Amino acid sequence: MRTKDHLKYLDVELVQDDEMFRYNSDTTILGQFLEGPSIKGKSVLDIGTNNGSLLLYAHLLGAEKLIGCDVFSKALELARINLEKYTSNFELFESRVQDLDIEPADVVICNPPYFEMNNVTKNEYFKKAMFEESLPLEDLFTCFRKLMKDNGVVYTLYPADRFFEFYEMAKKHKMKIMKLRFVHDPKALYALRFVAKLKIGPMTKVKIENPVMIVDGDIKM
Repeated sequence: MRTKDHLKYLDVELVQDDEMFRYNSDTTILGQFLEGPSIKGKSVLDIGTNNGSLLLYAHLLGAEKLIGCDVFSKALELARINLEKYTSNFELFESRVQDLDIEPADVVICNPPYFEMNNVTKNEYFKKAMFEESLPLEDLFTCFRKLMKDNGVVYTLYPADRFFEFYEMAKKHKMKIMKLRFVHDPKALYALRFVAKLKIGPMTKVKIENPVMIVDGDIKM
């Protein structure tokens, strides 16, 4: 069943489907991590765009062109409905990102599948959105390098307890982490996730921003 919702903290209407993955705190945190100077006037590719939520964040920051890629036509139908309310300057591709053949974008955004187990749901939409077998970390970084311009940037999110795996993969693909922000829940002992901004180049110093707190579903910066 489709419902009409709003992106949290923004006056942006969003059509979602109960059968599919819905935007959540990861979406909000990554969307709020995007930076206007990096986005304004640029082409932005969202890998696994689902209902287009992150492209709407990019649009609000002044992106010149929005590009979405997803394996499900149903997801792209929702993205089209949501984007058409605010802009006509977008393209949507039904494809695995590993097979996507387009001109590189200035900015690549991805809220990737990162759970390691894959036997907890029969819902194919959830499996692709949540479990990393559809987009392993190695493939993700290969796609970053293939689909971003040489002077482009990447914004993405990953589990905090896999940070060193992420860090080593970035080094392997000759990318450097520019900025990092960890995500915490006061009820949890350790950080849950992190958001990162990357670009091509050797790993150097990393700017670690103040953490994000998730308190009873609300985001505290």
